[in-house]
Amino acid sequence: MTNQTEIVHIPLNKLTKSDRNVRKTGGDSIAELAASIQAHGLLHNLIVTQTKNEKYKVIAGARRFAALTKLAKEKVIPKNFDVPCRVVDEQGGTEASLAENVIRTNMHPADQFIAFRALVNEGIGVEEVAARFGVTATTVRQRLKLANVAPRLFESYRTDEITLDQLMALAITDDHAAQERVWDSTQDWQRQPQALRRSLTESKVDASSDRRALLVGVEAYTQAGGQIERDLFQPQHEGYLTDTALLERLVAEKLEALANEVRGEGWKWVEILPFANYSDLSKFDRIYPVHMPVSPEIRSEIEALQAEQEQISQAHQDAEEYPPDVDERMAEIEERIEELNEQTRQYREEEKKLAGAVVSIESIHRGLVRSEDKRKVQAAKSGGDTENDDGEESAEVQLSAALVEDLTAQRTAAMRAVLATRPDVALVVAAHALALQVCYETPCYNVGSALSLASEKGGCRLESHAKGIETSIAHTRSSEIHSQWLKRIPEEPEELWDWLLDQEQSVVMELLAFCVGQTVHAVRLAHDSGSASRFLAADRLAKALNLDMADWWTPTGENYLGRVKKDQILEAISEGTGETNLEELRKLKKGELAAAAEARLSGTRWLPKILKS
Repeated sequence: MTNQTEIVHIPLNKLTKSDRNVRKTGGDSIAELAASIQAHGLLHNLIVTQTKNEKYKVIAGARRFAALTKLAKEKVIPKNFDVPCRVVDEQGGTEASLAENVIRTNMHPADQFIAFRALVNEGIGVEEVAARFGVTATTVRQRLKLANVAPRLFESYRTDEITLDQLMALAITDDHAAQERVWDSTQDWQRQPQALRRSLTESKVDASSDRRALLVGVEAYTQAGGQIERDLFQPQHEGYLTDTALLERLVAEKLEALANEVRGEGWKWVEILPFANYSDLSKFDRIYPVHMPVSPEIRSEIEALQAEQEQISQAHQDAEEYPPDVDERMAEIEERIEELNEQTRQYREEEKKLAGAVVSIESIHRGLVRSEDKRKVQAAKSGGDTENDDGEESAEVQLSAALVEDLTAQRTAAMRAVLATRPDVALVVAAHALALQVCYETPCYNVGSALSLASEKGGCRLESHAKGIETSIAHTRSSEIHSQWLKRIPEEPEELWDWLLDQEQSVVMELLAFCVGQTVHAVRLAHDSGSASRFLAADRLAKALNLDMADWWTPTGENYLGRVKKDQILEAISEGTGETNLEELRKLKKGELAAAAEARLSGTRWLPKILKS
């Protein structure tokens, strides 16, 4: 019998795996162990038992045996490589296997980190250390980084007071004082790895999220000579830019280049405000691009692209997904169509020359109007100047605030009546009003809607703005439609939801049109000087509805002619009838003149400027 304390060398090809090894798990990292054996030799013998056919079963050292087998298959060592072994009898095999695995204490990871650092300090390169231990060079660098954490905190890791994830977070910096300050200044519940990492990098420029870094781009920064500090434990992270002065210079150059491009667009002024915020932008009014007529060339290209899109779709209709090259082409088509459609949205030149733009790090804000240019822009929108050649004030200024309120209430009533029968426009205006509030993360500066998004009962009651409006054609028509709907919808509100679900879409659209119509709010009050965007939205809506107020309103002495100056009455007669010799009328008293004007204007469809869409 072989002496059980004696180490003997047995050829590798005479060793086999034993099912009596008590360790059934922990067989990972065979490649690392194989690399270590190749670099340093087999440092620990195996424990085996002898079989009847002169083979030996490994009952302790299964990982080492697997690593040796791997090296033999790779022809790093011969198949008959002499393996140091201690042979025990079969009866004591299980006990010997258990004793080796229970008594053995695994090395703490901290010891490994320190050992790796010692090897590198001895002059062994990172790549060579990686090769010797079968790990990647990145793994070695990570362990060196962890070994460099402040000694006090590193010892806390060794005693399990700090987790490995926390240690990796602290290793984001080599500043031991900063590591200790952040750790000591936080409570246990505040020491999540991400929180520690954030505290240690708050003064650094994060390449993944800092607005300046995103504007310039990591590539441009590094090409200019900038250095980046990477987090070895977050390989997906872009890193941290270390040269703030260089970054600021590149930001300034980028913003100036963008500003020069914008200046070439023909704006009255262009400013650079790197960190423009709400308060900076809210002081401006806005103009907006409009859809211009599509040129034949653009229309032709769009139609050709859409035809190609349809052909591709038909050719692959049975496929679950497009082949990569086809998918790429479809994306190109979509992008080009979007680009062509965008070309049809342009700012009006007459408005553009009165407005400007602010160039910031995050965005270019076009169409901004300074306070001194607001009236000029309003005049440009209506196609005229704020004052005519004779120095007369605009039509709205000539009228009293009460009359403006009355007339715009009449116009609102008409829009309500017309919109109630136009589901197509109602859908657009409702979607627009809701999207302004729901879809945009940042405020839509001065973008108005003509809707109050409330029913008349809770929103704008026109009776309080125009005396007798409840007998007007428009109000009467809306009331009729309302009565019709009351006969169609359930009497109980609780039943409305289920009723709507059972209706054809056309019915729901009709109801939507009526309800949206009742939210129109285009009444101008004396204190509404700051609501220009809502008035412009009302003008857009009126045009979409092809609203002709002559169908809904006729000038009378009560509703208009008796409430304006004599010169305005005479001007109305001249415009409506074409009469030029009005001297006899001029001699009449105002009440008589208003009555005469009412008679003359009857049937002419004359409207004051404020009611013309």
